[in-house]
Amino acid sequence: MPDIDWSLLMPQLVIVATLFIVLVFDMFDSISKKMHAWMTIVGSGIALWSSINLLNAGTDTIQFNDMFRIDSYSLFFNIIFLVSTILVALFSISYLGKDDKKQGPYYLLILLATLGMMLMAAGNELIIVFLGLELMSLSLYVLAGYFRESPASSEAGMKYLLLGAFASAFFLYGIALIYGATGTTSIPGIAEKLTTESQSPLLLAGIFLLIVGFGFKVAVVPFHQWAPDVYEGAPTTIAAFISAGPKAAGFAAFIRIFTEALPNLHTEWSGVIILIAMLTMTVGNVIAIAQTNIKRMLAYSSIAHAGYVLIGLAAANSDGKSSAMIYLFVYCVMNIGAFGAVILARTADGESLVISDYAGLGFRKPLLGGFLTLMLLSLAGFPPTAGFVGKFYIFKSAIGAELYLLVIVGAINTAISAFYYLRVVVTMYMREPEEELEFNPYPSTLVIGLVLAAIGILLIGILPSLLFNTAQNAVL
Repeated sequence: MPDIDWSLLMPQLVIVATLFIVLVFDMFDSISKKMHAWMTIVGSGIALWSSINLLNAGTDTIQFNDMFRIDSYSLFFNIIFLVSTILVALFSISYLGKDDKKQGPYYLLILLATLGMMLMAAGNELIIVFLGLELMSLSLYVLAGYFRESPASSEAGMKYLLLGAFASAFFLYGIALIYGATGTTSIPGIAEKLTTESQSPLLLAGIFLLIVGFGFKVAVVPFHQWAPDVYEGAPTTIAAFISAGPKAAGFAAFIRIFTEALPNLHTEWSGVIILIAMLTMTVGNVIAIAQTNIKRMLAYSSIAHAGYVLIGLAAANSDGKSSAMIYLFVYCVMNIGAFGAVILARTADGESLVISDYAGLGFRKPLLGGFLTLMLLSLAGFPPTAGFVGKFYIFKSAIGAELYLLVIVGAINTAISAFYYLRVVVTMYMREPEEELEFNPYPSTLVIGLVLAAIGILLIGILPSLLFNTAQNAVL
């Protein structure tokens, strides 16, 4: 039996324990369904506290026969996943309402997806990464089609399932080819093998298939087609969840594998990453301009932001790695916040998803207008928000790696994105509504989540060293 220090696995163990607690309590009809949300929030909060303690202690160890690595890198991503889970759970309390009888499975699947994300970030073996990827993905397929009575939600779940199955097949086939070329699926083992042996066509084919698999999971061009339809059809809370934590998990494994297992082949794969990054930023931002549905606009925005993260991967140095981590943390908070503001704009007839419905909202609902404006300005990269800090460090890392063309394309795309983000702000404050809509009262838990997101965005924007130093230490 391997010698395991269970105290170092506390974040994962707490999530597993929370899973069982939610499962057991769901059997009792007398217990309020909102309790499932609070159990999820408390469990994720304890796991978050444990991850922060381990990160501050400088933990760096390998468990389970060198298959599971607990280091500052994986712990930093644990924080991203758990913050995303807490915010989404807070938003879900009011979104689902008190009468929904299916809330137990809903939060159970969110916790399972979170556990899968944590496995992906800590995987020191390609097989462990794949297991985490499938645990996360299978949970998300069900969550995307959670509203079974809604044709749009059912369609979103089915599309996500079918395309996700193809992506998983590509990813697994890539692992098989890499194993055939190197004789191992261990990330350090692959790196060691490549220091003594030259590349082979089999290995390059495996790397290409990994890029395809990861490309789907993080929604980069040309593997992005599923994202707009899934985001639009899925429940808004789940669209927020899919756009944040799972995307960060995909990049956590993507960056670790390519920078730690394949650094000697950087010349071979960096050109592909640079091309995909430029296409992803451009396609995402340009198509977002034409959207009239705010969820589809945020979907294409999410695609564009994946392109910015790829800049850090293309740089493939410590600055690139840390800047990608900073950007992912910032992106998750502000994107979930943007979806939360969309939920806050629900009317008596349902969600207001057409951008024209937000006309005059800034004055009629000033709190809602303020939250949505802050999130959109941060997504656009205006100072003094966290979005500006994220873009600054991403572009700085690319300049350090002499990727000047990538910086120019990124800067142009940042200017393009400002147009469609500011269009929503202009609609809220400078246009009169065509009809008076009756908005629901502000749910307290949703407001609490948005306040936490807003504080985080402004705090990081004003004091970026709080996040920068942690990210830098995580990659050294």
